[in-house]
Amino acid sequence: MPFVNKNKSYSFNMTIGTSLTQLSGFTASEVLINNKSGQVVNIFDNERNGADQAFQLADSDSMVLRGITNTNEVSAQTTSGSGTVYFRSAYFSNFNQF
Repeated sequence: MPFVNKNKSYSFNMTIGTSLTQLSGFTASEVLINNKSGQVVNIFDNERNGADQAFQLADSDSMVLRGITNTNEVSAQTTSGSGTVYFRSAYFSNFNQF
């Protein structure tokens, strides 16, 4: 049986606004989110989109969201206007768990 590398990672960026925007769909166990929108971005996962369920990511800040199976489980929105947010998906994490 030939070796198949499932650890494919994808980098992409999206211009998002105040409407909830679902990320492009890539198989992934985690996604790195880098906010370059010039404002706070609200991050949501697993179809939870209430204001009290947002992870607020400050401008020029980044986070890794783990425990997903596809990047389209993650949505984002700006607090006002629009801006660009950068993403990097990973199928397997380099994060060691013991």
